[in-house]
Amino acid sequence: MSDTSLFEIQNTPAFALIRFRGFLDASTVQQARPALLESIPASCANFLLDLGEVDFLDSHGAGLFVSLLKRAHQNRGRIVISGAEGQPSSVLRMVGFNGALVAYCENIGAAKKLFTEEKVK
Repeated sequence: MSDTSLFEIQNTPAFALIRFRGFLDASTVQQARPALLESIPASCANFLLDLGEVDFLDSHGAGLFVSLLKRAHQNRGRIVISGAEGQPSSVLRMVGFNGALVAYCENIGAAKKLFTEEKVK
């Protein structure tokens, strides 16, 4: 598990859990991208993005999510986003992260349950 004040990465058998905190902007993405490449196996297909503690999301953060979405689709997996509210939720929907591309859950517990119930690889 990788842990900083801005993000945390935890690999599970079913998905990689990435928790973000505070501002998800160019500075955070600059730190997160190398950690993601180092910590998450290339074969990982499923990502659970916890945005429950994210106050602000800009285009750099959305771009990071696009790269994770490409990876998920390449590996025949998916992305589930939990806890997205307010400005981060508005940005995600504005750039096209809708229900056809990703699943949204109110909280991390519901997101984990979604992976377990659907037996996502």
